[in-house]
Amino acid sequence: MGWPFVGRNAELAAVRRALRGAGLIVAGPAGVGKTRLLDEVACDLRLRATSAMSGIPLGVMAPFLPSVEPSPLAMLHVARTALIGRVVVVDDVHLLDDASAGLLHMLVQHREAVVVATLRSGERAPDPVVALWKDELLPRIELEPLGSAEVTEVLETVLGGLVDRSSAGRLSTASAGNMLLLREMHLAARWVSHDGVWSLDGPVPLSPRLIELIEAHLAVVPDEERRVLELLAFGEPLDLAASEALDGLVTVSDDGLRLAHPLYGEVLRAQCPPLRKRNHQRHLASVLDDPLRVAVLRLESGSADDPELLLKAARLATATGAVALAERLARAAWSVGGGIEAGQLLGQVLVFSDRPAEAEEIMALVATEDDSPVTRAIRAMNLAWGLGRVDEAADLLDMNAARVNLLFDAGKYAEARAELTYEAPEEAAILAMIDVVEGRYIGPFPEVPMREDFSLAWESTKFAEVFVRSLHGDLAGAERIAVQAHGEKSEWDSMRSTWAASLAGLARARGRLEDARRWLREARSIKPFAQLCESTLVEAMLGNDARDLLAAAEAQAPQGMRPYRYGLWLARIWAGGVSPFDAIADVRAHGEFAAEALLLHEAVRLGFADRAAERLRELASTTTGLLVPVFAAHAEALVNKDSDALIEVATRFEKAGFVLLAAEAAAESGNRALFGRLVGMCQGARTPALALITTTQLTRREREIAVLASRGLTNKEIAASLVISVRTVDNHLSNAYAKLGIATRGELALALSDDNG
Repeated sequence: MGWPFVGRNAELAAVRRALRGAGLIVAGPAGVGKTRLLDEVACDLRLRATSAMSGIPLGVMAPFLPSVEPSPLAMLHVARTALIGRVVVVDDVHLLDDASAGLLHMLVQHREAVVVATLRSGERAPDPVVALWKDELLPRIELEPLGSAEVTEVLETVLGGLVDRSSAGRLSTASAGNMLLLREMHLAARWVSHDGVWSLDGPVPLSPRLIELIEAHLAVVPDEERRVLELLAFGEPLDLAASEALDGLVTVSDDGLRLAHPLYGEVLRAQCPPLRKRNHQRHLASVLDDPLRVAVLRLESGSADDPELLLKAARLATATGAVALAERLARAAWSVGGGIEAGQLLGQVLVFSDRPAEAEEIMALVATEDDSPVTRAIRAMNLAWGLGRVDEAADLLDMNAARVNLLFDAGKYAEARAELTYEAPEEAAILAMIDVVEGRYIGPFPEVPMREDFSLAWESTKFAEVFVRSLHGDLAGAERIAVQAHGEKSEWDSMRSTWAASLAGLARARGRLEDARRWLREARSIKPFAQLCESTLVEAMLGNDARDLLAAAEAQAPQGMRPYRYGLWLARIWAGGVSPFDAIADVRAHGEFAAEALLLHEAVRLGFADRAAERLRELASTTTGLLVPVFAAHAEALVNKDSDALIEVATRFEKAGFVLLAAEAAAESGNRALFGRLVGMCQGARTPALALITTTQLTRREREIAVLASRGLTNKEIAASLVISVRTVDNHLSNAYAKLGIATRGELALALSDDNG
């Protein structure tokens, strides 16, 4: 298919409005999409100015000029006559010859034609063209590069499927939102599909044409300045001086000189001969004082022979979450004599890369009686959680926080609480997890300092906080942490997948089921139990048969993980028809009162409010979960058939971020306007409660018009904005009223929200 047009709705609307006036100047850097924008509008004539014709009077008007050469004035008259009364699009107006530029100025000044033109920012344009916006004859807009969301949309449209966020982010950064560069990189890319999600296979792609485009910018740089650019490509930022020859190719930031565009570095590195590349890297390694950058340069240049430097760099890499780099540095340190310390660090990195067998092989090889408590604890966790060898793990432990963690994982909450000494800061996080499971958590989540001896363990604390906040009902707080953590893992695939699964659960709780499905498709964990449980739930709530997914989750259920198994109970209830009261009895027997409240509310959602109401009232008075009082109010309102109370419950759920639960309560209340607004945010959810009110989805145009009307625009203003007739607006708005079950414009504010799309 052709290169798609996305992300320019506001600019396109501006161009269409300009067609009803005198015209518009669309400015922007090369490749940003100016021409593609104007391809979306109808016109009578399209003219393209070129540098080759810029010295020929009226050169761009050649198609309208007579074959014999009359006087210049006569030719100007012929060209003017050909353009009068027409809509004219001119591409690269800065390349017009003076005569053509003067003609355009005359046509605009006398309102004889509508002129819409593209202009490359930073280029010198003829004076008559400059006067078009300086004298306010035409408005001028600046077309900015597309953002990451729009870049993702372009790639998904071209590929016909989802693109993983890491790959889309790499191309968005490398292209800086420039559509010409993005297109060239896409065409040169090696794309692979995993479960319908596309990802880049290999480095940022550079097509021959893209290299030629960039080399054209670099070719004019003298050899000595080219060396500066190459040094920056391998070691930016650097404290170097820049000459005028590098204007536009470099930028000066607080930390030194940098290349002006990410692709300059890609091309310079790709084009640099191997010997010169090694010389640059060795020179930089000798002058920089950053251990991590120096170690990487030594590795790249084949001169890495200092185990101390490599180990120090590996620890710095772990602190930033660059696990792939940390593994590479730790392996290099081990290979050049780093000994036990290098082996321990490598094993620990492998634990956090979901490679438990390989990690245990290395950690067992370098284990000594003098191993630190942290080293023993990490090996024990790997044995227990990664390999299922719980007894061996227990024999290793002499670190109390690790023992308590294993007891918590086994569901032995009283024993875990009894073991706490409150001496290690990590124990405070474990206590918070025990408290939240038992319905005692009051917050705030404790501050746990990062351990300098193994900073990757910080991820466990983040997971603990997300678990606590989610189970407690603080959805916004949990999502904030998970989004940040996922974004930090651009080079750490296993942890990106784990956080993606966590974000899927949070999106599902919000009712954003398609978002949850997308997160799950991006998650490619070696241990898929959590993903399978979540996938089962999402598909079941979308109204799909999820029994095969449930069977796969059952087969993958690991030993331990007792506090997290209520997710499997939810999957069994929604996809397997298991009674929620079987699940409730199980978690209650283990003192997991937070999970009990959640499962009791699932019973309410499935029509058993009368059986769940009394116990929910008890839990609302004896536990601390933020949503338990709302669960109890929901059950009571259903038992009493109290519509006003159900509306209040819907409002409380929405305020807490649980929009699907809010939509269900609204459906049960019978309030069609409230239900219509909420269900539109739930991305196709199909649950028993939602079925109480059937609603016909608005078409894209109906929703677009209804949203504008809800913001207070008159039908005439809507028609002008969308370039359609007032009668068409009337018809679409009437259809929307009928589908939403409302009668007045004032009710639209309740029936719609901007989030509906």
